[in-house]
Amino acid sequence: MEAHEVEAIVLDISPREYAMEGDPTGLLYGDPETEVTGVAVTWTPTVKVLREAAVDGLNFVLTHEIPFFSYAPSNWYRTVPEEEKAANIARRRILDDNGMVVCRCHSNWDGTPGGVMDSCAEALGFDEIADGGDYCRTYAVDPLTLAELADHAKLALGVPQIRVAGDLARIVTRVTVLYGGLLQHWHGVDEAVLAGADVIICGEALDYSFRAAVDADVALIETSHVNSENPGMREFARLLRGKLKDIPVRFIDAGMPWVFM
Repeated sequence: MEAHEVEAIVLDISPREYAMEGDPTGLLYGDPETEVTGVAVTWTPTVKVLREAAVDGLNFVLTHEIPFFSYAPSNWYRTVPEEEKAANIARRRILDDNGMVVCRCHSNWDGTPGGVMDSCAEALGFDEIADGGDYCRTYAVDPLTLAELADHAKLALGVPQIRVAGDLARIVTRVTVLYGGLLQHWHGVDEAVLAGADVIICGEALDYSFRAAVDADVALIETSHVNSENPGMREFARLLRGKLKDIPVRFIDAGMPWVFM
């Protein structure tokens, strides 16, 4: 099976109609006619992930996040064009040396039923939808303290350390889930306020997002970008295995590139 045929299966699982306008989706790198020897499903194609995939002979990389870092000018520091960024060069070298292709499912998998949004909620054990839209939702939960909910989120998403803001003894019953990078913008706090939430469980948050939540009297539990979206990518790998009977499919965890000290 060639790469473009696997891409068609990927886009059948997560249709482009669910993608936000302008969000790069589908095959982004490599020869569409490449004969696929295996599929690596990951949150983001780091050098470590790509090396692991290459060793296992997985030459079709399905990623949720961008494969390369884009160029942006800055008044604060020097930047270089996308093709000259050291991280991009290192990734392309592995891809080219091993005849690999990269396919992306991002917002189209976030909003697809059973995708990243739903998989994160399922991992957390939330099933009673109280409010929400196409890309995020608020859930009703049995009364528990913020500390208890934080411990639950930490264990459910497999995060070694989390950040929590708010009174740990506060009783919460309504949780807005802003997985991934939805709180990389403080505007996301508005979603929780409009939904009448007591607390947000998010992936990755700005300092400003924490302060906006605290000042709005909404508690905040930050897990991590990668761990909050991994359940969705594990689910994609499971679905692909059911459709690619003769091609190996493996989920590779991009992990956290830091340690806590």
